[in-house]
Amino acid sequence: MAEIRKYDPAAGNAIAQALKAAMGEPVRPNEPGSRPAPHASTPAPPVTTSWISLAVTEPDEDETPDA
Repeated sequence: MAEIRKYDPAAGNAIAQALKAAMGEPVRPNEPGSRPAPHASTPAPPVTTSWISLAVTEPDEDETPDA
């Protein structure tokens, strides 16, 4: 007698199910010409630039380090 398989192609395999659970439903690509949906989260703070000044000096020969 033939074995009856209980595979549901709509559910996919374990990897596909894990991806659907992680990404949420529905997972569909963007359609050409349409704009993506706006994000409901708060916008990221603007990037700022920090400047650091660094001066390297060598001790004189007659000075001994405090180590």
